[in-house]
Amino acid sequence: MNYKDAPNKVVDNFFTEGEIKRIYDIVQNTDRTDFQQYLSYVSWHIELPQDIVDKVTKIAEDIVGEGLVLAEYNFSRYQKTISDCKKLWFNPLLFPHIDDAFDGRRFTVDVQLKSNVDWDIVVDNWKSEQTFKLNDNQALTFSGTHQVHWRPKKEFKDEEFLEALFLHFVPKFNNFKSTEEKEEIIGKRDYQYNVWEQTPGISSNPTEGSY
Repeated sequence: MNYKDAPNKVVDNFFTEGEIKRIYDIVQNTDRTDFQQYLSYVSWHIELPQDIVDKVTKIAEDIVGEGLVLAEYNFSRYQKTISDCKKLWFNPLLFPHIDDAFDGRRFTVDVQLKSNVDWDIVVDNWKSEQTFKLNDNQALTFSGTHQVHWRPKKEFKDEEFLEALFLHFVPKFNNFKSTEEKEEIIGKRDYQYNVWEQTPGISSNPTEGSY
C-alpha cells in the first residue's frame, strides 16, 4: 500500500463495553505517565492484553489489506491544565504534523474513548483535506507518518476533556521511507502548519522554565 493513500475510515463501535472497562482498569493501574505541556495532554504508557492487540490488529489489517504489527500505542487525556505554580494554563493543541518520531511507515488508528467536548480531526490525504468529528467509541484511520493531520484551534473550558487510544501499526514488509518521500511529506507538513498558525486562536503553550 502507498501510505500517502492510506484509507481515512471511521469505524463505529470499535470496542465492546467490557473491553473499554478493561482498558480503563489498565490505565488506572499504570504509573508510567508523561505530561506533554506543549500540547497539554497526559499520556499513559499502558500494556494491552494480547486478545485486544489481536482484535485491533485484525481490524487494521482488514482496512489496509496487508499484514501489520502493533508497534506503539498509548492512552492520552487532553484537558486544560494549570501549572504547579498555579499561575499558567496549558490549553490542548494539535497543530499540523506528521509522526516523525517514527523512521518507517505507520498506519494509525485513533480511538476516541470518552469525551465531553467536540474536537474535530483534519487529515490531508494528498487529494483533499477531510474533517472528521468522532463520537465516543469511534475510531479514525490514517497514516500518521505520511498524511499530515491536526485539530482546529479550540480553547477548552476547565471541565472539558477528551480521552483517546492511539494505535500505531507497522507493515510486516517494506517498512521504509526514502529521502525523497520524507522531504515531500515535510514540505506538506510545513505548509499546513503555516496555514493553521495564521488561524485565530491559541497557537502555543508556555514552555519549560517559564514558570
